[in-house]
Amino acid sequence: MQIKGELAIVTGASSGIGLTVSRDLAAGGARVAMIARNPKKLAEARAGFGALAKRCSVHSCDVGSWRAVQAAFKKISAAHGRPAILVNNAGISAVTPFAQMAPAEMERMVRTNVTGLLFCTRAALVPMRAARRGVIVNVGSIAGLFAIPLMSAYSATKWAVTGLSESLNAELSGEGIHVGVVCPAIVETPLVKREEERTGLSIPHLMTLKPETVSKAVLEVIRKERDIVVVPRALGAVAALRPTLGPLVRWAARESTTLLKSRLRPPAPRAKKGKKG
Repeated sequence: MQIKGELAIVTGASSGIGLTVSRDLAAGGARVAMIARNPKKLAEARAGFGALAKRCSVHSCDVGSWRAVQAAFKKISAAHGRPAILVNNAGISAVTPFAQMAPAEMERMVRTNVTGLLFCTRAALVPMRAARRGVIVNVGSIAGLFAIPLMSAYSATKWAVTGLSESLNAELSGEGIHVGVVCPAIVETPLVKREEERTGLSIPHLMTLKPETVSKAVLEVIRKERDIVVVPRALGAVAALRPTLGPLVRWAARESTTLLKSRLRPPAPRAKKGKKG
């Protein structure tokens, strides 16, 4: 699909990958509706686009709420027309041993990473199916292709993203709508930086990607209607061989778990609540 002149909706657009994708879509001539929870950060992100800001609108929305998603998409359609592109990027992550992860944190992660993607996709399909055209790009992760130690809950959500993308792409293949997924390795974003500070783990810069690299992959899926793009590309070849390399992949996961656990900062003790008199 050509980007110029189309209306694109991008979630998680206030920082990191979503912000970069929004800017690159606008630079390619698209009209961009930027969605995120924090209206102040959204406004600041848009203001940083300079002359491209006029091609973008901002919409505060909690993607984990069906009612909020319906309202946001209705507002966007009323103001800007029918969307042809959806980039599901909103997500959260955590490097935490599964047994130490709070159930509320698990629920919040699933609500954002999976339920939010389902809701936004469901809302976007109404106008896309009516027009019989559209492209949906889901931002997954290599954690949705390989077992990632200390990120079991996050990995579960990203396997869900990969599975949904492949299934829905087949389901909609006869309706003029393409669904693709981008699976990046670790990306230099505020989210990753916060996790480094929280856990005490430091990720070598040689192992990280720039948001611009991921954005190029997203635009490639849109323009060339790719089914899946893995970045860095070398990991794509490894992913394709995963059934053959299964035992080696599982061994590497176990070994890296031992290493990471030895470097993980212990969780801060919770403050004791005083008894009420």
